[in-house]
Amino acid sequence: MTTRVHTYTSAALGGVIYAVTGSLQAGASALIAGVFIDIDHLFDFLMFSGERLTLHNFKSWCNEMKWNRITLIFHSYELFVLLGFIAYYTRSETAAGILCGAALHIMLDQTGNLKKYRLSPWFYFLLYRVINGFKKDKLRNFTL
Repeated sequence: MTTRVHTYTSAALGGVIYAVTGSLQAGASALIAGVFIDIDHLFDFLMFSGERLTLHNFKSWCNEMKWNRITLIFHSYELFVLLGFIAYYTRSETAAGILCGAALHIMLDQTGNLKKYRLSPWFYFLLYRVINGFKKDKLRNFTL
């Protein structure tokens, strides 16, 4: 999914959350989390690409699947369970907003990226990526 789509949808979500709850914290947190969850792509690029960091190199590494290993630590359903507990038990508007923004992001990625990049349906589980050594050849589903 593109940064533009994540930005627009996260802004809309943040606006709806603010309109419904009146919480600027929750709305802003949803917007920020919905876009900046992708920071883990940058971490992976720096760790695994071996390329100089330029916008062109970064975008092509991600969009053309030049990676052989990828962790995407923030793109994981396990993280949402943890965020859900934190939001529930702390009653934090910020945590609730982060949970909503990140959940929207991962749902868009799951619906848009699985077929496009021929990823396994289990790709967005961190445990699945760990078990498979974060290796592209094991994270892809060639039967899609």
